[in-house]
Parts: sequence; C-alpha cells; structure tokens
Amino acid sequence: MKRLLVCAAAAALLLTGCGSQNPLQNNGDQGGTLVLGSADFAESELLMHIYAEALKTTGAEVETKPRIGAREFYVNAVKNGELALVPDYTGNLLQYLDPKSSATESQQVYDQLKQTVPGEMELLAQSPAEDSDVLTVTSATADSGLHSMADLGPRCGELVLGAPAEWKSRWESKIAEDYGCTFKEIRPVEAGTITVNALVDGQIQVANLFTTSSQIGEKKLVKLDDPKNMFPAQNVVPLVHKGKLTPQQAEALNKVSAALTTDKLTDLNRRLEVEKANPADLAKEFVSSAGL
Repeated sequence: MKRLLVCAAAAALLLTGCGSQNPLQNNGDQGGTLVLGSADFAESELLMHIYAEALKTTGAEVETKPRIGAREFYVNAVKNGELALVPDYTGNLLQYLDPKSSATESQQVYDQLKQTVPGEMELLAQSPAEDSDVLTVTSATADSGLHSMADLGPRCGELVLGAPAEWKSRWESKIAEDYGCTFKEIRPVEAGTITVNALVDGQIQVANLFTTSSQIGEKKLVKLDDPKNMFPAQNVVPLVHKGKLTPQQAEALNKVSAALTTDKLTDLNRRLEVEKANPADLAKEFVSSAGL
C-alpha cells in the first residue's frame, strides 16, 4: 500500500454517505453497473480510469469512485462486492494478505498471490508495468560512492531517509537485516514532489520514491540498486470481485494490461504531474492506442 488512510472517518463517510445511499452499492452482478474504485493517489486513479475505458468498449455501464482510501479499505470493498474491481500492485497486495511471504520475483509473487487471494476475489492478468519502491539519491551523493543499497550499510548512521509514514514499520527492520543499514533518522514525508524537493534541498539524503515517478529523470536522481531484492516486484494488476465480469470484459482488461509497460506508465505519470493532464482523458487516449 503506498499510502495510509488519511482519516478513518473519511472512509466511514464514504460508506455511510451521511445518511444517503451507500455510494459503493448497486454495482450489481454480471450485466449491471460496474463500480470501480482507486486508492488515494494519482497513479491508482489513472489506472482506474484506464480500466473503466476498457470496460466501456464492451458496452458495460461503469461508475468510478476515485481515491476512496487505503488498501485496508478497498480490498474489503472488493471482497464484499461493493466494488467490482480496483487496480493494485502484486507485491504490496501479497504482503498485505500474507505478511510472511518471502516472494520477490515478478512471476513468483503473482503465482503466490493467486493462491492467497480470498475466494470472493480473483486476479486478472498482471501487467508488465511495474511501480516499485526505490531508494534514490542525488547525483552528487551517488558520486560519493552510493550506487546500491549494499553501499548504504556503513554510511546509514549519517543519512536521513525521507519516506511515507508506513515505511518505518514495513522496512526498517528488513533493511537492517538485509543491508546492515540503520538510518540516522527516518523522516515521514509525503510521497512525490514534497519528498523530491526535500532530497534536492538537502533536508534528507535518501528518498523513497516509486519507479514510475517522472521526477526521478527530471531531477537526475539516481536509483539505488537492490541486489537482495528487499522490495518485491510490484506489477500492476486488477483485483476483481469474483463473478462481476463477463469473459469479454475480463479479456478487454487483460488486453489493456498487456499494453501497459513501465515506460508508458512513467510517461503517463509525467503528463499527470508536469502537464496537469486530466486522468480520464489520458485513459481514453491510452485505451484507444491499445486497439480496444
């Protein structure tokens, strides 16, 4: 999960509607309106719109509910059938469902995930597009001898890491175990531009970003290699309530997933972040280019 739920009350309001009809109800069975949701960040919203556009090519009626909250919320909504599907990421979803899993490679993660997903849900084909956690440094820091997470160990005590709030509980002990790294400080910083600015300005020396962030290239940041695969593969995958989709609808989603590469997703993110493009418009353009 890339971000924690900002406010549990906000999620509750989504479910209760302050006395109005539940906004996640009435998505129906096969043939009814399909309600799609997304996590609370821009890339997930974009992927939701891509799935929505792909489903519309089959004649499906689709309703979108962007940025409904964190994985703890939306997985249950899919499980209960309140949502027909959401975009997710294989490694983080597997970690959420099975915290003891040690799978790291793409196919291994996907195969274990298919065996772990509760019976009320299913996965469609995973996309070659991947958006993983990655530790980054400035080019100046890299030139001082930091090119890999293996290089961090002896120097971690002098470095401040900027990362989402959940990073500490998820990865602090793991990076110490794998790379002998104990940071001087792990500073909670909102993912994205705020983290990048803190890194460039020298407020932090290492930043946890995501591999499809367009700012990595624009700011000439250096990704640290992860030779021990501490961060598992994070391929984009639709998480679906079983029985909600017809075979034609599932085929359309698999086709659009196959067309989505990491480079393409990075470029779409750049257009979101830099050009301030509308995610629904980008989704229509992408689905059209995929030949659906």
